[in-house]
Amino acid sequence: MKEADQKRAATAFVKRWQDRGNERQDSQTFWLDLLETVYDIHNPGEYISFEDRVMLDHTSFIDGFIDTTKVLIEQKGRNKSLFDGIRQSDGSLLSPFEQAKRYSANLPYSKRPRWIITSNFTQFFVYDMEQPNGEPAVIQLRTYRLRITVWTLSSIS
Repeated sequence: MKEADQKRAATAFVKRWQDRGNERQDSQTFWLDLLETVYDIHNPGEYISFEDRVMLDHTSFIDGFIDTTKVLIEQKGRNKSLFDGIRQSDGSLLSPFEQAKRYSANLPYSKRPRWIITSNFTQFFVYDMEQPNGEPAVIQLRTYRLRITVWTLSSIS
């Protein structure tokens, strides 16, 4: 896809999603839409898996995982902060990134992500696990002044 076409697709994607963002109802559709319409991935359901099991002291589920680029996704609802701790099923308070890191630490080494993306439908925080204590790249999804950043898949490979 040409860059101009991708920016138009990203603008349309942001408009479609500007008033949506229920974690349970919309997460999978959101990611499939993003991969297909903005990144031009045909059959995105073959590219991303959802709700993969991970064993902690209980069974938990990874919201999304893209094996070919080693991306683990932790999706939250539209009104959830990507900074604040959220009560987990074991009673602990973890930020979405801390939650994703806990999942990563309990995966077989060959399945561990290079990238962790946390999202709340309005922003993406992209963490490079080569620098696990580094700051994330932050991508805002908004149509205000059409300030849209398209994170290329080649950036995550």
